Amino acid sequence: MDKRPEKELLTPHSSRGREASAYLSFIVDLYDNLPEYSIFVHADPDQWHNDLFGPQTSNTLPNLRLEAVDAMGYLNLRCTNNPGCPAHINPNSPSQEDIDNNDARANFPRIYKDIFGEDAYVPDKIGGICCAQFAVSRARIQQRPKSDYIRMLNWVSEKSVPFVDNYGAGWVFETLWHVVFGMEGVQ
Repeated sequence: MDKRPEKELLTPHSSRGREASAYLSFIVDLYDNLPEYSIFVHADPDQWHNDLFGPQTSNTLPNLRLEAVDAMGYLNLRCTNNPGCPAHINPNSPSQEDIDNNDARANFPRIYKDIFGEDAYVPDKIGGICCAQFAVSRARIQQRPKSDYIRMLNWVSEKSVPFVDNYGAGWVFETLWHVVFGMEGVQ
């Protein structure tokens, strides 16, 4: 997400949404030439998201079992299920506080349909392992057409969504990556 990345590095289509822009840009740009597995991690070598093998990503990645990615299609690299599980968002029944604050949670049905399409069924509960470090197979990514990822990237890039700022756009995807890659709303 550097403002001036080195020539050989991916340049995200947008600077909004933190890592969501970078991940979606990678998928859109390489959709027809994706590697067998894509592993999405934050750039800093130490992450609080890395829980089982300590904070260093260099300790987490050697323990990733590609057989598990093959079996699941999508695998969060975090093991601890808090925050996020069992249910993190109740799209169809937001809290009064979220409504009063015009929080993204209060607008989640609209957000969900903007991201997944107008005909998407909005689940009553969404919950999955937190955050945005995961591995996903090419086959799982390509279960969705490229146009879906373009729509998602356009949503992240849109600055006129009044209740979702830069941080909020990234947070929305942190709560939805498992759904993006074909899993049920609650994992």
